[in-house]
Amino acid sequence: MTIVVLVKQVPDMNAVRIDKGSGTATTSGKAMNSFDGYAVQEALNLREALGGEVIAVSAGPAMAKDALTRALAMGADQGVHVELDDQANRDSLDMAKVLAEAVKPLDPGIVLCGQQSDDLETGQIGPQIAELLGMPHVSYVVDIKVDGESLRMRRDTEGGYQQVGVPLPALVMVQPGLTEPTYPSIKGMMAAKRKPVEKVAAADKDSATRLSWSEPRVPEREAQGILVQGESAEDAAKKLVAWMKEQKLIAS
Repeated sequence: MTIVVLVKQVPDMNAVRIDKGSGTATTSGKAMNSFDGYAVQEALNLREALGGEVIAVSAGPAMAKDALTRALAMGADQGVHVELDDQANRDSLDMAKVLAEAVKPLDPGIVLCGQQSDDLETGQIGPQIAELLGMPHVSYVVDIKVDGESLRMRRDTEGGYQQVGVPLPALVMVQPGLTEPTYPSIKGMMAAKRKPVEKVAAADKDSATRLSWSEPRVPEREAQGILVQGESAEDAAKKLVAWMKEQKLIAS
């Protein structure tokens, strides 16, 4: 069975810096989307149970290959890099079309992806890809069992857990807790350099532009307060209680 796992290169959330003067945010590093690490590990677990191969697919500029390299170092068999320099100008549906066109020729039995990305957090691309490929999808998955030609899954919901079964092929959006991603070993990182990565051209962008960005900026905050000076602790406490009652923060 061919198991496809979607991976995304995102800004390193631990390397975000805020300029205090201008309020602008900058990042100094890139990393594979944290949710996708769980998807890659589960793909490897399923390969061990079912046989076949794991193919990692990513769309983005040249640096997106870093996410693919990490997936290969973890144990994926090969990668597909959809070369895309205008990723920031494409909405989720455009990106879903790009990825679906890359995934379809691979004829996967299972497609795995993270529940959302660390940067945009829309959770839209997985369902859109499933619709474009004509396969069922299940979100918020925290446990997967293979049952013949179908999958039995447990998904996280607001009211607890839900048991779901779907026939294959299917797309699964995974949550943290499904499995524990392993860190690539030195041997894995060396092996990743020898594994094949196919480069494919991205599909043309829709003519209608549905996405625009403003410069990310930290909003200004105004703080107000009351300073009590020259009062004893007892008198200051009384004034505090009176003010809290006036503001209806405590019962009178």
